[in-house]
Amino acid sequence: MTEPSLWQYALTLWKRPGVEHAALLLQDQHGLPVCLLLAALWLANRGVAPDAALAAALRDIAEEWERERIAPLRRLRRQAGTRPDWADWKRALQEAELEAERLLVSALETQVAARPLPRAAQPLPAHGWLLLVMPEMAGCENLTRAAEALQGAAQP
Repeated sequence: MTEPSLWQYALTLWKRPGVEHAALLLQDQHGLPVCLLLAALWLANRGVAPDAALAAALRDIAEEWERERIAPLRRLRRQAGTRPDWADWKRALQEAELEAERLLVSALETQVAARPLPRAAQPLPAHGWLLLVMPEMAGCENLTRAAEALQGAAQP
């Protein structure tokens, strides 16, 4: 049986109780790219040992996509949500934002595939990956709690 792609994993994980809330809290209150957090969980789930160089590369890709493409769409979508007569525009922006996230996830997965990665036979705790993709977690109790909530919600 083949492993799920990062996008498939993200879609499945997003449906679990608590994942969406925890991920959006990390996004909205701490400015962290949700796709990067989901990639960290995916890597841990695949048994990939935490790798600082890969985490930095993923962080760079995600931060650029978030800053240049996704956040502007999100701002417009939220703005469109304030006016009932803009409902069609809001839907179009939601679709564009989701497509931008799918493209980011594809870019992250491509970066992972470009590296030979040692893998364990079973999933690993996600804490190591989460700490690498959001090093600020080490010095922020609120961020640590939010990350732990995401990690807990992502547990099968």
